Amino acid sequence: MTLLMWNPDWETGFPLIDTQHQELFRRVDALMSAIHMDDARQTVPGLLNFLADYVVEHFQAEEAEMVASQYPGLDQHRQIHADMTAKVGAMLKQFETDPTCITDEVLEFITEWLVLHINGVDRQMAHYLIRWAATHPPAQA
Repeated sequence: MTLLMWNPDWETGFPLIDTQHQELFRRVDALMSAIHMDDARQTVPGLLNFLADYVVEHFQAEEAEMVASQYPGLDQHRQIHADMTAKVGAMLKQFETDPTCITDEVLEFITEWLVLHINGVDRQMAHYLIRWAATHPPAQA
């Protein structure tokens, strides 16, 4: 049962970032579905661990692109990433001690954050990266 679907309107135009955002949505959707299943205690920990790891991987990929393109909003964007990474880590630790803590409200927060983040600072960053790439072709080997 799909509870959360990717909206193509959320695409930034930067393929790597868009692919990773879509994967984040698939995983959050799987987490939402698992919470409502009888075997939530079996499936939720693995999904939360994957989500926590993937968020870090995704943020590192974005930040590497920002560093390479000398993105002027890097420090602010990094701080936003650090805050969300900490929140996801705290959720994971809390789940380990209280499996009932992951509720629809928590998932709503994650989903809202993703949508707002993607349509706000990620879209700005991606547009910058696209413009930068157009004026800085890769060096010929």
